[in-house]
Amino acid sequence: MKRRTFLRLAGVAAVPFIIPTRVFGQTAPSRRLNVGSIGSGNQWRGHCDFVLGNPNLQLTWICDVDAEHTKQNVDKIQDRYAKDSGMSSYKGVKTTDDYRELLADKDLDIVWICTPDHWHALPAILAAQSGKHIYVEKPLARTVAEGRAMVNAVQRSGVVCQVGCQQRSGWEFQRAITLTQNGALGKIKTVRVGLPGGGGDRGIKQIVAEPIPDGFNYQMWLGPTPNVPYMKKRIHWDWRWNYNYGGGQLTDWINHHYDIAQLALGVSEQAPVAIKNAQAEFGDSPLYDTASKYSFEAHYANGQVIEVSSSGCFNGRGGVYIEGEKGWIWTDRGRIEYSSPALQNMALASDGYTFLGKSSDHRQNFIDAVMNGTTSRAPIRHAYFTALAAHLANAAFRAGISELKWDPATERVTNSADAERFMAPNYRGPWTLPNA
Repeated sequence: MKRRTFLRLAGVAAVPFIIPTRVFGQTAPSRRLNVGSIGSGNQWRGHCDFVLGNPNLQLTWICDVDAEHTKQNVDKIQDRYAKDSGMSSYKGVKTTDDYRELLADKDLDIVWICTPDHWHALPAILAAQSGKHIYVEKPLARTVAEGRAMVNAVQRSGVVCQVGCQQRSGWEFQRAITLTQNGALGKIKTVRVGLPGGGGDRGIKQIVAEPIPDGFNYQMWLGPTPNVPYMKKRIHWDWRWNYNYGGGQLTDWINHHYDIAQLALGVSEQAPVAIKNAQAEFGDSPLYDTASKYSFEAHYANGQVIEVSSSGCFNGRGGVYIEGEKGWIWTDRGRIEYSSPALQNMALASDGYTFLGKSSDHRQNFIDAVMNGTTSRAPIRHAYFTALAAHLANAAFRAGISELKWDPATERVTNSADAERFMAPNYRGPWTLPNA
């Protein structure tokens, strides 16, 4: 744990805070971890509520390129802290539209990154270099090279990094993982993952420049990506359907269901050696260019295979289907089905089906890891390999090849120069990706 974090938790920080210590007692601001958000739109809302309700945390920064998002968050935070403290008003939240200003604050302990995928890497790397703990949304990064640079930065710094793969904290997924790993299904024969397809209004047939709204820093939003005309349908939720900013439903969901399949098979720290039978359908929209339908197989060196499809994995449904010689299980959020009552009723030697920490809350697991110096439930090295499978599949789709071969030692595509070019981003100056 960093020295300043220890001092704050120990209650010996010398700098007074705006809310008086008497209000919070043992959870006084001098004992709390300071949190800043980079990106404060839709994905941040649940995180914000968690931070505001956690007695060990204090929200001190909001960073967003959209002034309306910033205002909404500042109003919410200040109203909550004023109410909690019994004060008429509270003015203790700093704001910026440049993440570098936030990360320059030496009193900041934790950074919550809830930006589009193309803005995951640079803030996370700088946060790690600044000694700040990181919660970053999934997928880890937009490209393989960015993900590798993030992993290296976190490992060098020793900070805790939790990735938003919250299904790892769900009882139904933990039970499926435990049943598989404990041999209840016998030797595994088939693993299928069903992810969503579609994404975006594919009827958009031309790029039409629109006025940039007041209070929206569009150039900062674009950052290292190409300088293209502003369109409302390009930003906020819909950025996902453009390869400049995301990777479609595949990258949006890979760190959920596929992540569970990896854990169950014990390959969460391994790279696929090949993507086979890659198939995808694309529309003709110039704005949304990610695959709307897709399927592929990820093959691992130990012979394990994970089949992925946007058409479902079990009776047309999404989720995770695992079949062994002794039976099968299927699970999705809040649901799990079994091939037999014996599997359904099987008792497991686990603490409520939890692993890597006892908290069933994904965010609290992260805070526990920060405060106790332990490993978080969704560490960055796992998220790298999960996102890698999606990046390799997307590269195969875009290169128009059905099979992509990957060398885990060199982290290079070995059979397609066209696919290899999608492994690293082509940053627009002055932005550069630090050496991995």
